[in-house]
Amino acid sequence: MINRNIPIPLYYQLIQEIKGEIESGVLQPGDAIPTEMALMERYEISRATVRQAIQQLVNEGYLRRVKAKGTFVNSPPEKPKFIGSLKGFAREMQEKGVACSTRVLEKRIIPAPVKVAEKLGIASENQVFNLKRLRFIQDEPVLISNSYIPAQLCRFIENEDFENKSLYDILENKYNLILHHGKRDFEPVMPSSKEEVELLGVSPRTPILYVEGVVNTEDGTPVEYVKIKMRGKFTVDLLQSSIK
Repeated sequence: MINRNIPIPLYYQLIQEIKGEIESGVLQPGDAIPTEMALMERYEISRATVRQAIQQLVNEGYLRRVKAKGTFVNSPPEKPKFIGSLKGFAREMQEKGVACSTRVLEKRIIPAPVKVAEKLGIASENQVFNLKRLRFIQDEPVLISNSYIPAQLCRFIENEDFENKSLYDILENKYNLILHHGKRDFEPVMPSSKEEVELLGVSPRTPILYVEGVVNTEDGTPVEYVKIKMRGKFTVDLLQSSIK
């Protein structure tokens, strides 16, 4: 339900409510969504808030308007698979034929922060490789990824060229760390720093997607703890050869 005590705009919370009903199957493709008045009464919000949320969902492809009939559910648009797979950003974009690039913001060996150590199952005094990158799609900044990997698993990895090489490819092909399974959690948040606002090119009041996860080898050894801050909306121009 909508919570007025958190710093996330009401329209964005309504968007997440409707998306949740679509993705859980409560609302099926072809179903009409509740009327503006019904949504206003259910969530105790203004008509302007309802209209802003619905327009955003129409823009994202979740909903469509039919003149004189109402607003209906489309099939949910496909999400970027790299946040839900082990392929990684660069590999997924390359397979889709979409131009992507990377700017390395930080790459260093550091003592593991407490939370990082907990996620990786190592002692806090152990060293980790920290790789922070800004990722672009067709020259548009899309996400900031911040990865932590136990340094004992990948000696001298800080010397690699991560603007032209994939982290996951290096882990698998050079260090024989076969990524097998993992878990990622998703949460809408507001930008937490001036750096995020500037790097992603968003307003301080524009919600973004926060992704946090751990990737493991087949035997359950944690290899990567990653935090991602991702723009909620961006555009990709597709060529015919990349549409599958």
